[in-house]
Amino acid sequence: MPGKTDLATFNCSLARALNDVGDWWTLLIIRDAFLGAQRFSEFQRSLGMARNTLSDRLDRLCAAGVLLRGGTPARPLYCLTEKGRALAPALVALQQWGDQFASENRPPVVVTDQRGRPLPRVKLVDGDGAEVGPRDLRFRPGPGADARTRARFQAMKQPQKVSE
Repeated sequence: MPGKTDLATFNCSLARALNDVGDWWTLLIIRDAFLGAQRFSEFQRSLGMARNTLSDRLDRLCAAGVLLRGGTPARPLYCLTEKGRALAPALVALQQWGDQFASENRPPVVVTDQRGRPLPRVKLVDGDGAEVGPRDLRFRPGPGADARTRARFQAMKQPQKVSE
């Protein structure tokens, strides 16, 4: 069976991020870490996943610097690093998308601020604070773009408007 593609070699920040956190078990482990899970048994009880799969994902998250393994070798503790905590906006945005499109606007869990108020929808804003919608987004090669990425952008046409 062929091995998994190493997305870390792609000249794309999204692909590289997905290499570290791009499967469903990984995102659910990170979610549970935000909810306070720290021990292997807590993750396993919550997720019901196979021990070997959980062990592999925890090892990968530690190697990627998303989780930090502490405690003792016999009783390790896992906690989010700064890099892991920085995933909060992406997780909240994905959860809110799921609330709207996968849970029929009946969210099973509501994300709140410290005062218990539900968070507003995660939004993209420009430098002036004005909301930027999906149709307003434009992509261009960034400072890390290689020749292949620049050529791909050069070859692409402006997207056609699609009626809904």
